[in-house]
Order: sequence, then structure tokens, then C-alpha cells
Amino acid sequence: MSTRSPNEPTTAHTPLSEKGVAVRRALLGDAVYDATQRNMTGLDREWQTYVTNQVFGRTWGRGIIGQQQLSLINLAMLAGLQRMEEFELHLRIAVNTTKVPLIQLREIILHISMYCGVPIGRDCFAIARKVFAEEGVDLSELDDQP
Repeated sequence: MSTRSPNEPTTAHTPLSEKGVAVRRALLGDAVYDATQRNMTGLDREWQTYVTNQVFGRTWGRGIIGQQQLSLINLAMLAGLQRMEEFELHLRIAVNTTKVPLIQLREIILHISMYCGVPIGRDCFAIARKVFAEEGVDLSELDDQP
């Protein structure tokens, strides 16, 4: 148990959350996590600690909303913010790690198109085609779906 006050800010010496590290490794993979740690400097050490502890330990790691649902939520928010590089990263997480069904991925992109606009939807579908091809995803299961 930490002896830190809840109001005390994190610092570069704040320990990494074990849960945050475990969830970050599980979602992004050991290679990505290890590369982040290797390339970290005094400039971004606090940022990486914050992301690991808060985003992964205290958001993804809570378990209240399932990881498939969180993947879909992230895709929608990232598209709405037009953060397509992050959208691509999270689409890969949805395909490879959280295993969101293809029909739900297609549906979220259709939903994004309606709420964020056709140009954003077009970009999301282009990214999805690229990611699915690179990851060897068989899209034939969608052929007979409404």
C-alpha cells in the first residue's frame, strides 16, 4: 500500500503500477512496452508513468467495462477527434488483443460515419482495409451479414 497522499502529484520517481504495466503489456505487447521503456528519457518519463498508471492501471485495468467495449469506445472517440494514427493502433488492438468481432468493428465504423461524417468514415474504412490486409483477417464472414 502506498503512503502517498491522494493529492500528491506523481513525479518521475513515482513507482509504476503493477496492474498498469500488466495491462499495457497485454494490450500493446511486450515488444512495444519494452521499446517504450528503452526509449524513455527524462523528457517523457513522467508522461510514460502517468499513462501506465492512469490509462492502463486505472482505466483499462478496472474491469468494469469489458475490453471489447473499451476498444469500440476508443475507436469511436479517436475517430471523432480525427486521431487516425491512434485509431489504427486501437483497431489493431481490437483485432489482435481484445478480439472484437468483425461485424462489430464494421458496425462501429458505420456509426462513426453517421455521427462524425462521411469523410471520417471513409478514412476509418481505408485504415480498416489496410489493417485487416496486414493482419491477414478473413473478411468473408461479413459477406452474408446485413
